[in-house]
Amino acid sequence: MKRTVSFEHNLAPSSMMRVRFEKERGQITSFMVQLECLFGDERHPVVRYDTAHDFAHLDVMRPDGTAEKTALPISSYNEALTFAYEDIKANWQTYRERYQRWME
Repeated sequence: MKRTVSFEHNLAPSSMMRVRFEKERGQITSFMVQLECLFGDERHPVVRYDTAHDFAHLDVMRPDGTAEKTALPISSYNEALTFAYEDIKANWQTYRERYQRWME
């Protein structure tokens, strides 16, 4: 039986992590972990880890709408999900500041 879990983790008043994953028999079958930041009155996706193209990867978003995709060297979606969550939790301020510089 497949189960979908989704939640938001507030990191600061202007930054949050959105998490969604599907799990079947103890194994993650897909996931998305995204840092979203508020700049002015608009929420922007800043970085996103996901499995949208059938492999775990990181998308670094830019204000112009482009994204840089980097494959994760982790074959287990369970490990990749944990890595993604911990990376954004630890580095969200750096990611936010970089995006803000790109906006200027």
